[in-house]
Amino acid sequence: MKGLHFAIASIVDANTGNGLAQAKGSSDYRAAAVRGRTIRAKSIAALFNSIKARVVKVIAGFRAVAKQRRDLNSLMNLNDHLLDDIGLTRGDLHAVRLGSTTLDELNAAYVAARRTESSNQFGIAAVDSINDELAANNEQHFDRRKCA
Repeated sequence: MKGLHFAIASIVDANTGNGLAQAKGSSDYRAAAVRGRTIRAKSIAALFNSIKARVVKVIAGFRAVAKQRRDLNSLMNLNDHLLDDIGLTRGDLHAVRLGSTTLDELNAAYVAARRTESSNQFGIAAVDSINDELAANNEQHFDRRKCA
């Protein structure tokens, strides 16, 4: 919004002649007119660029919503078995439709759950191998104690 106010103030400033270039106590109106047109042109260009950027952002938002709606409809057409295979339920899809979550959030939660599951499996295997090593070391230690 500040850009819009600055652009409008610059245009008004250029049109009213405020800030005229002073040359030896007198005003150089020709230079001031050129400077005013330059300021006006830059201000109008900046204003249109700002408007264009906002319109592009709004259109991108509409496209994202439309894509999510198409993706959701495609998922709703799948049967429950296929949804279960990809880690979704009908309740998840209804939550997306109601707006309480997004498909991206569900995907991130699914990926995080898979990572946790795989790290737990690795962790259990690692703990089991460590326990086996400790048991073997303890047996050797106790065998040496018996012999001594």
